[in-house]
Amino acid sequence: MSRLPLPMQVKAVGTTQPVSLVLLSRLCELLGAMLFLPALPWWKPTLWFVLVASAGTWGFLRVRRPDFKTLSLRQRRGIYRRYLWQSSVAVGSACWLLYVPGNHSLHSLLGVYLVATAGIVAMWGVRDIERTALAVTLILGPTVLRFMVDGVMERRPMVFFLGACGVVMAAMIIYTAAVHAQRIGRESVRRRQAERASDAMADLSVAKSRFFAAVSHDLRQPVHAIGLYLEPLARALGPRPDAEALRALGGIRQSWRALDDLLSQVLDLTQADAGSMQARIAVVDLPPLIRGVVQQHGPMAEEAGVRVVALMREGAGRYVHADEIMLRRVLSNLLDNAIKFSTAGRCVAIAVRPGAQACRVQVRDAGPGIAADQQESVFHEFVQIDNQARNRQHGYGLGLAISRRFAELMLGSLALRSEPGRGTCFTLTLPCADAPPTLTPDESEQESPEAAQTEPGQLDAPPLPARDILLVEDDALVADAMRQLLGLWGQNVRHVETVADAWRLRGFGQLAICDVRLPDGGNGFDLALRLRALGKPVFLLSGETDPELRARAAAAGLPLLTKPLSATRMLALLRTL
Repeated sequence: MSRLPLPMQVKAVGTTQPVSLVLLSRLCELLGAMLFLPALPWWKPTLWFVLVASAGTWGFLRVRRPDFKTLSLRQRRGIYRRYLWQSSVAVGSACWLLYVPGNHSLHSLLGVYLVATAGIVAMWGVRDIERTALAVTLILGPTVLRFMVDGVMERRPMVFFLGACGVVMAAMIIYTAAVHAQRIGRESVRRRQAERASDAMADLSVAKSRFFAAVSHDLRQPVHAIGLYLEPLARALGPRPDAEALRALGGIRQSWRALDDLLSQVLDLTQADAGSMQARIAVVDLPPLIRGVVQQHGPMAEEAGVRVVALMREGAGRYVHADEIMLRRVLSNLLDNAIKFSTAGRCVAIAVRPGAQACRVQVRDAGPGIAADQQESVFHEFVQIDNQARNRQHGYGLGLAISRRFAELMLGSLALRSEPGRGTCFTLTLPCADAPPTLTPDESEQESPEAAQTEPGQLDAPPLPARDILLVEDDALVADAMRQLLGLWGQNVRHVETVADAWRLRGFGQLAICDVRLPDGGNGFDLALRLRALGKPVFLLSGETDPELRARAAAAGLPLLTKPLSATRMLALLRTL
């Protein structure tokens, strides 16, 4: 006989019958005893009923006592088995107390009752099949043996046949219970395997989230340094650089932008999947945000020969509940795709369609369209239907995947409707908001990282006023690049690596630039607050994209710039200060 795994046996030990089933069992036992009263002395059926009811009730009450679950597993298993075997012996005593010699009708009735009871016991105790087989034997064995002995001794074939049928029925019950136990065992193994696989996937997701959170800072540092070195390199080439050098510089700049974009998208996608990215839901005014996105894509549309048209009303339906930065990214990705896939001379439309509960923002292009069997796949990572050659000028196939995840984080949805040859319409649905946004001065003055990256800075604009700047940065490569860049702009930079060194030089400079993560457990955020308390303007640099850090910086009114940072963006921020 096969045995179930220990966890399933433990579950069985703590299982009791419902009260209603126990009362029904006692009633059936009473009715069965009464059927034999006319054919037997009254005390025999009465004694049988008392034995069966007492054994069953004792076991039921014992298992339900509060102290039962406090016992050890071995003690509980012992009580449960005694309960099962005592009840089986009491029922099996029917071979003496309910046996009516020569009455075939009552013999058949007794056999049916005992077989039914044995079947119920087998199904109830299937998780412990060896002892269940013993219980079935205790119930059927004595009566079956008496049937067969009396049939032989009294030469009554029918009685012997009933005994033989009882043997067959007992064997069938035990065999069926064993097969059922094996099936439950296999299901239990599969269930545990599925649970382990699910736990492993959850652990992997958490590990992946922790890995990217830890490695994000280190990945962004060298990319940030490359971007800062580009401007000193361009200055070093002189006013009339060699054509080959100029082409090489352009290639480096283009590759840096591609690497920056790919790194940001991959990290955003990973954080969204791992659940470490959260949306900061607020009331967002759609018209100015859409106008900014359209204006941002103006040069790209002009180069492609595509006209971008925004259709929206200034009245009702202009406000939605969303994360402004995520919403800007989603609309930027959709508009970017629409311009790429539209042919020259055609029009791209972005429209706002307000509803009672939700507002729809639709971006429609005049491109080739998408077949129905490919429409869902465009939201998968690294899928580009018309870019089998993996031309990076057409992106990496991450924009729509990120956009859908951002839409879901904002409690909205992103869907598409398209037909081959008739263009594509993406629909972003977001909850409507009734009240206009109310921004605090700190929030209104703080520029989003995405908007700052698209600000067309002028590196050849009038020079900055000379200032002393305290730079707190633990990465030597990044610090060297920033010193060179700031030096080209006429700034006097003093570099330190730790919080202690920075605090010793707290009186130096009119401005401080602090990295958030510093060596020896240093916290650049707390250092920035202390320096600002002295009256010194401070802005933070970080290679992390933690939403909690961004929220803390916004609440404290500290400008937070995420690495990698371009020279254009750095110059624009210094001009504002």
